[in-house]
Amino acid sequence: MIRAGVVLLSEHGIAAIERVRDGRTYHVLPGGQVEDGESPAEAARREVHEELGLLVKIRAAVAVVHFGDSTQHYFVADMIGGEFGTGDGPELDSPVDSERGSYRAVWLPVTDLAACDLRPRPIATALQTAPDPWWLLEGWMETPVVLEESG
Repeated sequence: MIRAGVVLLSEHGIAAIERVRDGRTYHVLPGGQVEDGESPAEAARREVHEELGLLVKIRAAVAVVHFGDSTQHYFVADMIGGEFGTGDGPELDSPVDSERGSYRAVWLPVTDLAACDLRPRPIATALQTAPDPWWLLEGWMETPVVLEESG
């Protein structure tokens, strides 16, 4: 499976989806499955609109994460429109007690990332350990970093 997502950083922090599922709360970067005829960058842009309600311009690929049989492409993006938290993707209507759990758009302050269960973990670790996340995102822009995530 090929998935695509976005690392979106603003003065509010990192854009994420808060998931509550099976009694656990964790966060994921916005993104989802690449559909037929779509590039990973197009899928990332579409998913951000569906999940966050934002329009974004993709700047560059920053990471490729291999997780099981999934290859996940992540991009740095700039907000160019929309209103945060107004996404209307079908998953956003999912209640906490459903099999899929709930989804909610949130900003995670960069200073709080160590306390959050942000996934994929390799990207979260890179953001947490960087002296300045803005520098890290700019530094990744030349060549996407290939990361492995263990189950």
